[in-house]
Amino acid sequence: MTAPLNVMVYENIKRAIVEGDLTPGTRLTEAKVSEQMGVSTTPVREAFRRLSSEGLVKIIPWKGAIVQEFSEQELAEAYICREALEVLAIGLAIDHIDEVGIKKLHSLVADSNKATTSSSEFVEINSEIHNTIVEYPKNNTLANMLGQLSDVIYNNRNISAYSDKRRQEIYQEHLAIVQAIKEQDKEKAKEAMRNHVTNGYAYIQERLKKN
Repeated sequence: MTAPLNVMVYENIKRAIVEGDLTPGTRLTEAKVSEQMGVSTTPVREAFRRLSSEGLVKIIPWKGAIVQEFSEQELAEAYICREALEVLAIGLAIDHIDEVGIKKLHSLVADSNKATTSSSEFVEINSEIHNTIVEYPKNNTLANMLGQLSDVIYNNRNISAYSDKRRQEIYQEHLAIVQAIKEQDKEKAKEAMRNHVTNGYAYIQERLKKN
């Protein structure tokens, strides 16, 4: 079954960004992209919006979109904050999570391992895993602070999802996180989350060196 046109356009642009054919800072316009792909501007506009929500492009009103660009300093600062906040979140979540939440996390992790053909589906599931953990502390300030890092987090999740090796590592890291939550072992859970975040940062740094 052929994917809808807007999905095909989105996937083509996304792949070009993740694989480095469209480098950070590149300006994209609806008119130019639609001409290159032989489509109308409507599916391109929809693709830009979706890519923007994933932190891969930044939409500039009346000018188009720019492939998202983060400096080494911005990434370093974001990951320092992300590690601290997500480690805090998982510790607090263990105080409130119930059997329903644990079963949901187990199910999401299992689903992520089955999402072998769609990087976008993999990212969506993994985002839901983290969002579920952040929901349980019932701390809006914590959730909002993590939300301020969403551009970097979603951008990097999408990049990581295109690596089969990193995907399998993420799956194993999430398994360890959920198992620790199930065991109500705060220190083990915090260490598992810390390991997951630092491994993700190391992968992104490695990618940047190659580019």
